[in-house]
Amino acid sequence: MQSAIIAETDPLPNTQWQLYVLRTAAGNLYTGISTDPQRRLRQHQGELTGGSRALRGKGPLQLVWLFPANNRSHASVLEYQLKQLKKSDKERLISGSWQPEWLQSTSEPATTVTATTIASTEVA
Repeated sequence: MQSAIIAETDPLPNTQWQLYVLRTAAGNLYTGISTDPQRRLRQHQGELTGGSRALRGKGPLQLVWLFPANNRSHASVLEYQLKQLKKSDKERLISGSWQPEWLQSTSEPATTVTATTIASTEVA
């Protein structure tokens, strides 16, 4: 059974990297990168092994924002830049009312994730 969990958490080859933002039950925001944000959310929730220590006991978590990156290096740079923003700017970004210049240069738009999209992955 352990090998099935490990196999499920391995990123698939040739998948697109994405920058994601999670919201904790207390309203805090967590930024990360992954080739499979839904799987990563399950890891953070504790459903799969490999979640962040910073999110333990902070659930339920919601995936609230996604942004495609060209590759892992690009995703890491975007993650760093997003983590430098104030929470108020991140909230504006999530709501779709603002986008920093360094995200506007990427051809694909960001996705604000709706509650119906994430309802199946939330843990009470």
